[in-house]
Amino acid sequence: MSSLRVIKSSFIMSIYDTFTVVRPTLWVIQLIVPTLFAMFFFSMMATWAGRDPEFVIIGNAVQSIGMTTIYSVAGIPGTQKHIGTMNSLAMTPSGLFSIFFGMSIFGIIAGFMSIAVSLSAAAFIFGVSMASINITTAVFVILLTAFSIGGISMAISSIGIYLRTSAIIANIMAYIGLVLCGVNFPVSDLPGWAQTVAHCHPLTYAVEATRGAVDGKGIIEMASSLSDPIPMMIILGIIFIVLSLVTFRFFEKLSRRSSKMDTF
Repeated sequence: MSSLRVIKSSFIMSIYDTFTVVRPTLWVIQLIVPTLFAMFFFSMMATWAGRDPEFVIIGNAVQSIGMTTIYSVAGIPGTQKHIGTMNSLAMTPSGLFSIFFGMSIFGIIAGFMSIAVSLSAAAFIFGVSMASINITTAVFVILLTAFSIGGISMAISSIGIYLRTSAIIANIMAYIGLVLCGVNFPVSDLPGWAQTVAHCHPLTYAVEATRGAVDGKGIIEMASSLSDPIPMMIILGIIFIVLSLVTFRFFEKLSRRSSKMDTF
């Protein structure tokens, strides 16, 4: 129960912190505009290359949750170091995992909002047909995507406790998602080693599941075996959440021993 209270208070404080620095309107613009430009740019590239632009638009709509969540969550330790509060957080009775997990919820919600707006834009701005969309499946897939991407984002965030910042690793993971996870072209077009990497990233299955939901597929249809998108997102989400718990403890201890807790 004490951990839940820490998570709740950290979540509330992260909202206050965000909107103390950035006005809500500017925050919304910052959340939406980059994704819309990415959807427009890559759809134009797909049209120029003779490919189906709808494939690319849906892919980049899903990619928006990856970019938003990874950057929001992975940047938490660096922000705390920058403003000089990391040592204060480290001296609280609660572990850093509970505190940062609470702070990350707002970033995960931002990612959820980003993909919801992006899919709406795909229909109303870019003309993607949503006539066959299975709304129940789409909402479930979006929630599951937020969970699985949140897990990998927390694992990246833990590294920032020890390093000066985890932004570089966040950039690498975000662009791995953009290039390898079927956002702009099928995973089957990649070389064998790249396909292996893609199948270890939850975004690959999130993109596939979202396209399936837009085509009208149901939850059961995409969860009939462990290799289907929905089970794989659940499995990878759990793996990365557990991994982040382990890495948080490891880097917290390592930072205390090496006196790098507040190094920025």
